[in-house]
Amino acid sequence: MTEEQVFLAALDLDNPDDRTAFLEKACGGDVAFRRQVDELLAAHFKPGEFLNEPLGRQLGSGLATPVHDCLVSQIANQRGGAGAGEKKPEEEHDDLQFLKPSARPDSLGRIGHYEVLQVLGRGGFGIVFRAFDEALQRVVALKALAPTVAATSPARKRFLREARSSARVRHENVVQIHAVEEQPLPYLVMEFIPGETLQQRINRTGPLDAPEIVRFGRQIAEALAAAHATGLIHRDIKPCNVLIEEGHQRIKVNDFGLARAADDASLTQSGMLAGTPMFMAPEQARGEPLDHRADLFSLGSVLYVMATGRPPFRASTTYAVLRRVIEDSPRPIRDLIPETPQWLSDIIAKLQAKKSSDRFQSAREVADVLADCETRLGMNPPPKSFSRISRSRPSASRFGQWKWLVAAVLFLPVLALAATEFIGLTHWLHHQQPIPDQSKNVEGEQTRLERPQDNGLPVDFNNTLAMKFKLIPAGKFKMGSSPEEIEYWLNLVEQEGHKLFLRSESPEHEVEITKPFYLGATEVTVGQFRQFIEANPKYMPDDDRWNDPGFKQTNEHPVVWISWRDASEFCNWLSKKEGRKYRLPTEAEWEYACRAGTNTRYCYGDDEAQLDRHAWFINNSKFGTKPVAGKKSNNWGLFDMHGNAWEWCQDYHDFDYYQNSPARDPMGPEDGMRYVKRGGAWCFGAVDARSAYRSHTGGGCECGFRVLLVAPPDNAPAENAK
Repeated sequence: MTEEQVFLAALDLDNPDDRTAFLEKACGGDVAFRRQVDELLAAHFKPGEFLNEPLGRQLGSGLATPVHDCLVSQIANQRGGAGAGEKKPEEEHDDLQFLKPSARPDSLGRIGHYEVLQVLGRGGFGIVFRAFDEALQRVVALKALAPTVAATSPARKRFLREARSSARVRHENVVQIHAVEEQPLPYLVMEFIPGETLQQRINRTGPLDAPEIVRFGRQIAEALAAAHATGLIHRDIKPCNVLIEEGHQRIKVNDFGLARAADDASLTQSGMLAGTPMFMAPEQARGEPLDHRADLFSLGSVLYVMATGRPPFRASTTYAVLRRVIEDSPRPIRDLIPETPQWLSDIIAKLQAKKSSDRFQSAREVADVLADCETRLGMNPPPKSFSRISRSRPSASRFGQWKWLVAAVLFLPVLALAATEFIGLTHWLHHQQPIPDQSKNVEGEQTRLERPQDNGLPVDFNNTLAMKFKLIPAGKFKMGSSPEEIEYWLNLVEQEGHKLFLRSESPEHEVEITKPFYLGATEVTVGQFRQFIEANPKYMPDDDRWNDPGFKQTNEHPVVWISWRDASEFCNWLSKKEGRKYRLPTEAEWEYACRAGTNTRYCYGDDEAQLDRHAWFINNSKFGTKPVAGKKSNNWGLFDMHGNAWEWCQDYHDFDYYQNSPARDPMGPEDGMRYVKRGGAWCFGAVDARSAYRSHTGGGCECGFRVLLVAPPDNAPAENAK
């Protein structure tokens, strides 16, 4: 067997022991032959996963020698002739047989609707081309799995899985994947970035100054925040994976090929560490399970290189580097570059803390801190103190000086409310204060229809958790979408899953809500859910990331990473606590409340251009939820019915409205995802935010909920009505 045949056969063996036994038999006693095969496997990281091999190494000087280089640098280097690791001219045609002939004189061939113009580089597992997208008339980078590797089924499946995971990250500071295709062999299409890598910039200029470090660092953190929001960890942040776009000085983070979902981010199945030792987090070097904070350590190491011109951990062997990452602290930056501001050194040191709990806790937090520094550096003259950057917690004595003043200020509204309740002023104000006239809507939006009979119930209700509820009157409405509406969106969306859910909005049918009910004016917030968790210390949420979702959250943001079970348990707890019946709304109740007397695409009308006024969605959210009630309410006073967080409903999902079944205990994780969720979310588009859109897929960083309160006389008297 040839070296390539042995390598390919070994790829199909996922068990390391089976692979070792096979290699010993196939290689016999030929030490040199075995070393070559081992180098191929080591460079591959995980069997069959081309995306796991960093792009710079694929295009570099051979598989056995790591090269800190990336796509853009190779574009420049290739112009000077064949370099180390390039195929000889007589060999170049052999692995391009999958390309179809082209009539264009400067083309090497065609694949799909792409004209392949230039081979940018080759690695052991694939080829990267510069290509022209004829459909969209733009230059792209095209990364194809090598034909010999693509012949193995595991390799194809893993390539496609990793590519599609990477394509989920959409942000201006991330190299965008435009398409992932399977035929004639797996390939992905990326945006083409002219410019240089961060490593090239440092090699060319030496250490960068503070404003440039802060600007570049903030953009890298923004990119990581976007990735973490989708549940992905990059795991290989380093200077050669950071591109600087020519003419814009804009950062583009590249090579999400090593990215893993947060629940599968430690060792690869081959038993090898994935990543670059000099920039690994200690927990990554030890092969422990990772979370998003591993990327923050790597970011700190990249900032260190920008500030000093050298990696923080260096040694003669990989093992020695890993030991230094785990055990040693890097040399203080100001020992190497004395003019480095202390506040910048402090930020980098905090990112490089050995314990993940001692670092910044999210990329969003890092981006905000660096943005604050960037603003201050732009002042004339810049301030000497960067007060937002603290090296340690405030001292107990300093805290003691302020805590009583803070407590008094926070408690004043409570005292005022108690006084007004005692003398009956609040009740009087409720009856004297007119309800705002919401019939005057923004231009182009549908005006409010008359509210049906309220049965004499108060319009507003506040409970003991400071949750605000709005009365939703009984009435009739048309549920679902017309055939014309569904056809309109079917022509716009590409994913079959989306199309399937769109079709489930049919048939449009009349539904009668026979009794009024109260619905939360906002989604349940982090602060409100925290009260539930603190009151039930034995309760274990299905995902503990509700408290740290990977982007900036306060007590006023909608709680996310919430499962259907978590939402139902919150309702059960609140019912027992208050002696009233709380539950999740049915999807009919939810859509009726969302429409608020309208029968249009959104609660305000059909004009998608107006959605920005009512919803936090992918066009304006900047990757993360926003505090509740930050946008315009619907006609019945409900906020964020479009966007911000998906909202669980009581019903068990079926693609036929009439087959929906009432809530029941989930049988397991997959079964638990089959409940209806409504309203779209911060990371979804306009199609998902519509009043009629219904889904059940997923869960995670975009899933929250809203609570329904059963109205009297079927519930306890609403004595807290305002």
